[in-house]
Amino acid sequence: MINRAPKRASDWKALGNRLLQEKQYAEAQHALEQARTLDPRDAEALILLGMVEIKLGDIRTAQDLANKSLEIDPNNPDGLCLLGRILYDCGLYDQALGHIEQALALVPGREDALERKALILSKTHRYEEAIALFDGLIRRRPDYFAFWNNAANLLKDIGQLDKAEVYYLKAIELSGSSPLAYSNRLTSLHYNPTVNRERIFGVCKEWETRYAPKDIPPRPQPEERSPQRRLRIGMISDGFSNHPVGRMITLMLESLPRDEFELFAYSTSNFEDSLTRRIKQSVAHWTGISHLTDEQFAERVRSEKIDILIDLAGHNSGNRMRTMALQPAPLLVKWVGGLINTTGLSAIDYLLSDSIESPPGEDEFYTEKLIRLPDDYICFTPPEYVPEIGRLPALNNGYITLGCFNNPTKVNEVVLGEWAKIMHALPGSRLLLKGMQYNSEDLCRKVRTIMAAQGIEPERLMIEGPSPHRELLQTYNRVDIALDPWPYSGGLTTCEAFLMGVPVVSLPGPTFAGRHSATHLVNAGMPELVVDSWDEYRERVLELASDLGSLSTIRHHLREVLLQSPVCDGPRFAKNFTIAMRAIWQRYCEGKQPAALTLNHEGQAWFEGDSEPMQLQHPLPVGGEERGDFNFTFEGKIITLDNGALLVGTTGFGSLQRLGAFAAIAFDPTSKVTNVAQLQAAGELHHYPHVSLGNGGEGTLYACLDPAMSGTLEPLPADQQLPGNQEATQVIAKLPITTLRLDDIEGLDNIDWLLLDNMNDSLMILENGAKALAETLLVQVRVNFSPTHKKQPELTQISHWLARHGFSFYRLNNLQHYSHLPNRADLQKQQATQLTHADGLFIPNVKRMEALSNNQRLKLAFLLNTVYGIKDLTSALLAQVSQTLADAYLTSEHILPRMPEKADDSPLQTSAPSPENNLGISLPEAPCMSTAERVLFAKALKSAKNYFEFGSGGSTVWAINAGLVVHGVESDEKWASALNTRLGERCRIEAVNIGPTGEWGYPLAKHYSTKFPRYSNAIHLHNLSFDLILVDGRFRVACTLSAIQNIVKRNNADEARILIHDFWNRPQYHCVLSFLEVIERAETAGLFKVKKRINHASLEKLLAEYVKNPD
Repeated sequence: MINRAPKRASDWKALGNRLLQEKQYAEAQHALEQARTLDPRDAEALILLGMVEIKLGDIRTAQDLANKSLEIDPNNPDGLCLLGRILYDCGLYDQALGHIEQALALVPGREDALERKALILSKTHRYEEAIALFDGLIRRRPDYFAFWNNAANLLKDIGQLDKAEVYYLKAIELSGSSPLAYSNRLTSLHYNPTVNRERIFGVCKEWETRYAPKDIPPRPQPEERSPQRRLRIGMISDGFSNHPVGRMITLMLESLPRDEFELFAYSTSNFEDSLTRRIKQSVAHWTGISHLTDEQFAERVRSEKIDILIDLAGHNSGNRMRTMALQPAPLLVKWVGGLINTTGLSAIDYLLSDSIESPPGEDEFYTEKLIRLPDDYICFTPPEYVPEIGRLPALNNGYITLGCFNNPTKVNEVVLGEWAKIMHALPGSRLLLKGMQYNSEDLCRKVRTIMAAQGIEPERLMIEGPSPHRELLQTYNRVDIALDPWPYSGGLTTCEAFLMGVPVVSLPGPTFAGRHSATHLVNAGMPELVVDSWDEYRERVLELASDLGSLSTIRHHLREVLLQSPVCDGPRFAKNFTIAMRAIWQRYCEGKQPAALTLNHEGQAWFEGDSEPMQLQHPLPVGGEERGDFNFTFEGKIITLDNGALLVGTTGFGSLQRLGAFAAIAFDPTSKVTNVAQLQAAGELHHYPHVSLGNGGEGTLYACLDPAMSGTLEPLPADQQLPGNQEATQVIAKLPITTLRLDDIEGLDNIDWLLLDNMNDSLMILENGAKALAETLLVQVRVNFSPTHKKQPELTQISHWLARHGFSFYRLNNLQHYSHLPNRADLQKQQATQLTHADGLFIPNVKRMEALSNNQRLKLAFLLNTVYGIKDLTSALLAQVSQTLADAYLTSEHILPRMPEKADDSPLQTSAPSPENNLGISLPEAPCMSTAERVLFAKALKSAKNYFEFGSGGSTVWAINAGLVVHGVESDEKWASALNTRLGERCRIEAVNIGPTGEWGYPLAKHYSTKFPRYSNAIHLHNLSFDLILVDGRFRVACTLSAIQNIVKRNNADEARILIHDFWNRPQYHCVLSFLEVIERAETAGLFKVKKRINHASLEKLLAEYVKNPD
C-alpha cells in the first residue's frame, strides 16, 4: 500500500497503527513520523505517535504530541485520554482528572476513561468514589482481572481486608500469567493480624511456582572476575523521590566511594522531585524503564554488564520480580522498597537486613541468604525542611495526646483495642490519627465504631486526612507519644516522629514488616521503647505519660539522638554497604555459593561456616582507570575542629559534609549556626553552642550590634575602628561563657585540621593546645591587619608560636579589604585597598612533613585540593606516596595531557559525541532543556539583539548560531576557555574566580564566599543594554536580581526579557516574582519582563541575602 501511494499520509498512519498494535514500536515511530510530515495537522497521527513515544520511554515528547493534537482538535477524546494518562504517570492528578472528565463528557461510557478516572480518584484519596467506579466496571466486564485488582487495592487501603481478599482471589483467578494481583495480595496479607507467618511464607514461595519464567537463560559471566575491580551496581525502584525508598537510601548513595562502585539507577516512575535530583547526582547512570517489558529490561541489565542488581521494589509498586527471576546479573540482592518479608524467589541470592529485623533463627523463613549489617538496615535522610520542635503539648493541654501517622491500613481492630486500654488508663487523653485514607468517611466511621465499642467517646478521637509533608511534620507538635501499629510496624514514620521529638512505643510483629520500628529505635539508642507484649506496651506508654518533665526533656533531645545515631550516619552506612557488596562479590569470584553474611562493628565480614572473617580486597587507591579520572582515597575521616564556626557557619559547609570525608567539631560561642539538624543529616558534625576554646576558665561573650563582631575578645573603642565598623562593634550585652582548654578535650585522639576565627583569642587557644596539635596537618587562623578587638593576635605572634611547635607559614588566603570610597549607588566602579584580615595557613615544617605517614599525606593533599584549590603542593604530597598517583591527579586537573582513550563501545549511545576543543572537554550542541523549553528559548533568541547569559554551554552554541555575540559569565575557567576557543570571537564568556568549583561550577570552598558576588555582578561590567538575559547557572536568585538592576539602569525595561531555566520547579527562586511579570512559561522555564514599579530597597535587601547563595 505504501509503495503505491508513498505520499498519502493516511496510508503511513494506518501502517503506523498496525505496527503499534504489533508492538514494533521503532518501525511504528518511523511510519507515523512520515504521516506527520505529510500532514502536520492530522491529530489522530499525533495521538498514535504519542502512544508510540510512551512505549519508547519518551514521555516528554509524548506530552508535547498530545498537547499539539488537542490544539488541532480540542474535543478529540483519544487526545484527551492520552494526555490524561501522561499527566497521571507524572503525578499531576488534578490536571489529569480535568482531561479525563472532558473525554467522558464527550463519550460518557468510555471504559478506559472510566478506569483512568477511578485510578486518579484513588490517588487523590477519594476512595469511595473510586471503588464505586471499579465496581461499575466489574459489572460491565466481570472477566477483566485489572478491575478486580484495583478495587481490591482500594478496599485494602481503607482497612476492608477480608473483602479485599475476595477481590484479590478473583483477580488472581482471571489474571493468567500476570503476577500483579498475586503480588498485591501477598503484600495485603502482612496487614492482617489473623494471618500467621507460616501462611505468609507459603504464599511468598508460591509466587515462583506460578509466575517465574519457564526458560531462564544462564546468568551472565563477567569478563573480569576480579575481586579488586570497580563494581557496576544496578538499582531498580519506583521510589527514587520523596518516598520511603528515597528517604532510606539517599544519604548512603551520596557517601559511597566512587572508586568502589559505578552506580546505575533504573527508575520505573516518571515522577521527579528534589530528592530525585540528589539521587541523580549520586549515580553514574540514570535510566527510565517504565516502558520496558520485564524481558527487555533484563536484556538492558545484561547489555550494561551489571555485576550486582539490587531490587528496591519487591512485590510493591514498580514490581520487577519477573526481571529478577530472569537472573540478568551475576549477583541479585533485595534491599529496601517493598522489603516486608522474603521475596520467595530462589533466584535472589541475598537480602540486606540487620540482626533486629532478622534475629538469629529467622533464616529458615527466607529463600535468600541474609546479610546482617551491624547497625540499621537503612539510612534515614531527613527532609530539607524540618519544623522547630514545640513545647510538650500536654503541658498546655492538661492531657496526653497519643498519635499515629502510619498508613491507616496498619491500624486494625486488634491495635485499636489495645490503644483503647491505654486511653482508659489515661483519663482525658486524646488519640490523633492522620493519614491519606482518613479522607474515607467509611474508614473514619469504622474507627469510631470500634473505639466506641471499647468505651472511647468520639470527642477523644481526632482523625485527619493527608497534608503536605511539611505540615504533617508540624502536626507532631500536637502529639506527646506516638503509638506504633501491629503486626505491620512503622518505618519512615518512626524516624519522622523521632525527628520531631516524639517517642514511639513499638511491639515487633512476626515478619520483617513488623520490625521496622524496632530496628530504628534500637539503633537510635532507645531500645527501651521496644517491648515484648501488649502489657509491656501499655506499661511503657503509661511510664512516659506519668512524668511530663522527663517526657519534655526527651522531646527536646530526641532529634539530636536520632541525627547522631547510626540511623542517620550516611558515611557509616556507606562503609558497611561497601563491605557487604565487596564481600559477596569476592565470594562469587572465589566460585563459592551464596552464604549468610554478618558484619560486626569492627567492619569484619563473616560468612556462615567460615572460621575467620573474609580479608576483603578493594580497588587500588587510584580509581577510574576506565573513566580516566582521579579519586582521593585515605583511611578514616579528616577530624576538623572549628572554633567560632568559621567553616561550619558558611553556606557551603553542607557540600563538604556530603563528601563524607569530614568529622567536624564546632565550638560556636555566638550560636550563629541555625541549621544544625540539616548539617548533621549530611555528615558527621558535633556542635557546641555558647562554648569557646580558651584557657578553661569562665569567659565573657561580648554581644555586638553586628553579630559577626561578637566574640570573647572585647571590641576596640569606636575611635580606633575603621568607619564601617564603628556601629557594628557596639557592645549591647556582656554574657558569661564557658571556655575549654584544647588539651583537656577527652576522646579527641588527634586533630587533622584546626580553624580559629578572629573574634576569640586564638593565641590563648594555641597556648593551651600544644599537646592536641602534635599530629595536626593544617592550621588556619584568621588574623587582622586592621584590628577590631583588644588582644587580637597579630600574624607574627601566631606564626612564631606555630613555628616553635613544628609548623611553617604557607600562605595568606581569603584576603579582605576595606574601601574608603563613599557608599553611593551611582559609583561606576568599586575599589577596596586597605587589607583588613586574611586567613593564615600553616602546614607541618620540613622535618614533620618528612615524618608524615602516607595516609596523612593523602589527607593533607585532599584538604589542600578540595578546600583551597592548591594543586602544586597537592601533587608534591601525592608524589611522595606514588608518582603514578601524582600523575593521575595532574592529568585529571589538565596539568598533564590525558592519554588517548579507546572509543566508547556502549551499545546504548544514541547520539554522536559532542566535539571536543583542544582542552579535551566535550561541549554540548544544544541547551540541556526539554523540547518545550528549547522552543521558548529559540523564540526569545530570534527577538534578541544584545544577549547575556549566566551559565554557558549548549545555550551559547544556539545563541552563536542565531547570529548573536554572546556575553556571559562562568565560574569554571576551563569550561569558559573551551567555549571561547571553539566558538570564536563572537563568544565572549568571562570566567570569574569564586574559588575551587566542582560539577556544574558549584563552589566547593566557602572560605571564598567574599568572591561570590563577582559572579552575579559580572553583568554590570558591560556597557550594553541587554535585551535578553538567560539565568541558567549558579547564584540564580542573585543573578536574576542583578539582571533586573542592569535593565532598570539602562532604561530598557519595556524591551528586555529575562529567561530563567529550572525556575517553576524550584520554589526557592520564586522570591524574585515580586519584581517580574510573567510573559510565557514552558515546563520549568519562564520568560519574564521587569515590572513597571519595583521596590529598589526590597530588591537590594534580597540581593544581599542571596548574593553568596550558589544555588
